[in-house]
Amino acid sequence: MKLKPISIAVVYFIAVIVLAHFFIPPTYDWTQNTVSDLASQGHVYKWIMQTGFIGFGLLLPLGVVFHFNKNKRAYFLLFVAVYGLSILMSGIFCTAPIDPSMSYSVSESKLHSMFATIAGVAMSLGIFWQVIVSLNQRERWTRIAFFVLVIGISGLFGLAENHILELDKGIVQRCLYLAGLAWLIYEEQILFKGKVNSK
Repeated sequence: MKLKPISIAVVYFIAVIVLAHFFIPPTYDWTQNTVSDLASQGHVYKWIMQTGFIGFGLLLPLGVVFHFNKNKRAYFLLFVAVYGLSILMSGIFCTAPIDPSMSYSVSESKLHSMFATIAGVAMSLGIFWQVIVSLNQRERWTRIAFFVLVIGISGLFGLAENHILELDKGIVQRCLYLAGLAWLIYEEQILFKGKVNSK
């Protein structure tokens, strides 16, 4: 059986997210609150989700090194590495508490948001890069679908977060994670087939 480090990182991340839901704050609503809120400042069990972010952020770059050593033309992996490291940093710096009455570090919350944004941009650029260098129409259209999903859901999340659209923010963000993680697994499958272009 071939070692699939990126898939292992994804499975680890999902497992920790599921585990963290058993230790949610009293006012947490998964349809409205984000995954980041599972590691929010002031939450007693925030360390659980922090280990998810940090562990995923460490495992993913290791997967990048593993694959890049085998295929130096897989340049999109550089974007994946930035994505992973940004997720790691978003685990170190926690978002604001769910309870608005609690005191918290505004600067830490802003750093969390900044790294989360960098992660999203890095993934989007990685998918776009792969659209450009696709070797056949099937790969190209699959990647276009991932790109549209990630960009579209990101837009919906932004509208929901800014109260422009009445959407369940927690559900929207989880759909965004699902699309992004599915893309990572898809690209790892392509890497194992040795179908990488260096255009």
